[in-house]
Amino acid sequence: MTPGARLKAALAAEKPLHMPGILNPFMALQLEHHGFKAAYVSGAGISNFQYGVPDVGVVALDEMTYEVKKITRISTLPLLVDADTGWDNPTQTVAAYIAAGAAGLHIEDQTEDKRCGHLDGKSIVSTEDMCARIQAAVRGKKADPDFMIMARTDAFAIEGLEGAIARMKAYVAAGATAIFAEAMTDLGHYDTIRTAIGPNVPLLANITEYGKTALYTRNQLAGHGVDMMLSPVSLARAMHGKLEDWLPELRQQGTTEPLVQRNELKPRDMYNAVLGYNPKTDNREAVLKRLLT
Repeated sequence: MTPGARLKAALAAEKPLHMPGILNPFMALQLEHHGFKAAYVSGAGISNFQYGVPDVGVVALDEMTYEVKKITRISTLPLLVDADTGWDNPTQTVAAYIAAGAAGLHIEDQTEDKRCGHLDGKSIVSTEDMCARIQAAVRGKKADPDFMIMARTDAFAIEGLEGAIARMKAYVAAGATAIFAEAMTDLGHYDTIRTAIGPNVPLLANITEYGKTALYTRNQLAGHGVDMMLSPVSLARAMHGKLEDWLPELRQQGTTEPLVQRNELKPRDMYNAVLGYNPKTDNREAVLKRLLT
């Protein structure tokens, strides 16, 4: 089964399909361990936390595919991956993502001067230009016919709901197999979009903290026609937010003992369980087999 087919199967098994954003293979294994059926790789997450730069489109295609390959060589979770505006060559981008083991990507209608979808000051290309991006992306999916080409539109903030829906319909007609409706501000918007694009096009909601969309629950979204939901940088925020809390104490006290006493640093056994590692036996052959298959 190809990664694209695995994503389709996950969509059929859970509605909405909840895809937390991950940064590395261990986080993928943690999601598997806790029963998640798919994961997301955020451009902002990779830019901010793996490369230490803001999400302004400077992380290159080969850098994104490198991060994806690290995950897919150890985890079978289907990955939806951010592809920004397609790096000027959506056909090549899709082919590279498929080669890296991704199950799908989303490509957006922002200009090259892109920014987070929940920030002000965005600008978007014409509908025709975005449709050309989508058509080029579709041409790149020969190696995995089930690979998801998701069209993300940031038009709601600029053209309103009516304009955004007109674009979504055009994007589906151009070949997009799913829709990412960015920065919606009301649950009812998803109902309107669902009616407009029909029942068979998967619809994604981006549920990011401190954004323009409320923190709707999975059950709420299920009742309004949403098929997929992202928690795009929630896990990264949790990790690095804790680090920001701990560093002053670590600097002042010069020891991690208080963190251990408060059970804020997890014991090695927890990590071993996620890794499937038994330190009492020889694990090398099993690990090599998993990496190579």
